Amino acid sequence: MDVEAVFEPTQTSITPFLEHPRQLPILNTRLEDYQRRVLDSLNIPLVSAEGQDLKKGRLVMKDTVFCSKELFATFLEEPLRSDQPTQCAIRKGAMTQRTTTATMDVDDLGESIGYRLNYYPLGSDQSSAPKPIVIDADEYVQEMRFSNHFVPGRMIKVPISRKIILQIEHWTNLWAGNIGALLINIASLKSDRSRQLQYAVRALSTNQWRVSSKNVQIGKGCDIHPTAYIENSVIGDGVEIGALSVVRGSMIGHGSVISNNCTVAYSVLGEECQLRDGVNVVFSLLFPGALTTCPLINNSVMGRDSFFPVGSVLTDWRLDGRSVTVTKDGKVVDSGQIILGCCLGHNVYVGSGVFIPPGREVPNGARLLPNLRVETE
Repeated sequence: MDVEAVFEPTQTSITPFLEHPRQLPILNTRLEDYQRRVLDSLNIPLVSAEGQDLKKGRLVMKDTVFCSKELFATFLEEPLRSDQPTQCAIRKGAMTQRTTTATMDVDDLGESIGYRLNYYPLGSDQSSAPKPIVIDADEYVQEMRFSNHFVPGRMIKVPISRKIILQIEHWTNLWAGNIGALLINIASLKSDRSRQLQYAVRALSTNQWRVSSKNVQIGKGCDIHPTAYIENSVIGDGVEIGALSVVRGSMIGHGSVISNNCTVAYSVLGEECQLRDGVNVVFSLLFPGALTTCPLINNSVMGRDSFFPVGSVLTDWRLDGRSVTVTKDGKVVDSGQIILGCCLGHNVYVGSGVFIPPGREVPNGARLLPNLRVETE
């Protein structure tokens, strides 16, 4: 493939972590390394702006872009046959809604969202306006049912797709990128009949849950109780999983401890995280070393070496039923999410009895006590 990739550098710093997006984790790998791995898998070399080969096409992207291999490949199919500059765009749907595009530097093109991922063929002018290539990224959509008084329409749609792109320019994008990356594994299984058949033979059943229980990778030196249940997940080395615990559609980092009667669903745990007895972590991202005794961490992010206790609450829903708001660059932004939790920075310790409203972020190193309250907007 006669294509080279060039990143457009930014000075973006993601609060509350105060780190550049390329240093933050996607499935326990830095975004920078994830980007390189995807490009390498497509035999697309990454070069500097000064080192470009003028005899090759250029794939130019902002350095905050997180994009799956399948999305890259789909986007490049048409541009490689064209002599016109093109832009990657995603048809509006579950994918664009769940990835909080309101916090990204993207283009609203009416029926689609245009991302900072462009292709310039040999001899084209980079100053020319690119033509949007619109991709339908809603490969599969899972409908989560709620009471109508809680969620209007009763449904929240979760995209399950191998084709994902977003720009990590806010903690909500980091959260959404990790959940979306997890679901690539499930989408891949859904689309691969031979793998399904292989797992069905191993499970001696065509039941989807028994098949899913065979779609598991378990590292070395793990201690997993025989009553624990695992499906569609990747378990790192030296992980402990206690009695009656459930791990579904998740990635568990090396050395993590999941105690008895816990649930980890569609979440990423970094290395050496600890969930004490009865903890439920759902649609969340925990950085390495995070520790919690709280019964529920939902749609939230916990920074590195942070602690959140039983008796405190990371809320994830507004009582007035409106979408949760977040703060970006000092401005209040509608996230478009009915259910969205909170973000704790690195080395945050929270005492029992603290209530944190949905969408709020807590800065690195903060110590929150019961007589302090993080006010909502």
